[in-house]
Amino acid sequence: MLLIFPLPGMAQDQLPVPATPGSWVNDYAGIFSKAEVSRLEQKLNAFEYRTSTQIFVVTIDNNGGYPASMLAPMIGEAWGVGQKGENNGIVILVDMQDKDMFIATGYGNEEYVTDAVAGQIVRNEIIPNFKNGAYYTGIDQATNVLISLLDGKFTADEYSRQSSSKGGSTIGGVIFMIILFSILFGGRRRSSGMGRSNLPLWLALGMMSGGRHSGSFGNFSSGGGFGGFGGGGGGSFGGGGAGGSW
Repeated sequence: MLLIFPLPGMAQDQLPVPATPGSWVNDYAGIFSKAEVSRLEQKLNAFEYRTSTQIFVVTIDNNGGYPASMLAPMIGEAWGVGQKGENNGIVILVDMQDKDMFIATGYGNEEYVTDAVAGQIVRNEIIPNFKNGAYYTGIDQATNVLISLLDGKFTADEYSRQSSSKGGSTIGGVIFMIILFSILFGGRRRSSGMGRSNLPLWLALGMMSGGRHSGSFGNFSSGGGFGGFGGGGGGSFGGGGAGGSW
């Protein structure tokens, strides 16, 4: 049995990442620019300084044969992500080899970031952006949501309800667009020359799209100056979290 299913401590020696993390953002696959890494690290540094909770971002282009759902908690355990005794760590793993990713939550965060909510963050914030090659945007938006959840700005249930309502809002927007087009342009059959139908098409589209914003929740920003990276001291990842492929 040990030959087939090695113990976690035995497998950690063969993980396709260094034995210790370099910082909060470990971009081994090179998918972020230096400026993007800097912005993410400032945000995650400030968050750890305020709350002691650690969020690590890891990107790889060689998974060593491990699926992301297995590798992410293994990295969290090996690196001791989170604080000792608190186990308040999160690992966001991006596997460029298999185009797969996983958000692994430490035991101390599972109450606030449930598996269901982690799945919604993956589906709403990460995968749509990753499909367009916007890797930084996906991770930036996902960490914004995670930070807001852990800060108590909204609950997991509130995020779930907001996420579920997105589909209805899209349908409502389409219906509104059809009605508006009918009002603006349908009048040409009843009138000639100048009339209510003279509003340019590009302006009408701008009116409808002007209120939409990218990103689901809060634009978290922070400055530097909160101290250097201190590594992890916790661990204890029980397999909680969620992932997806793109």
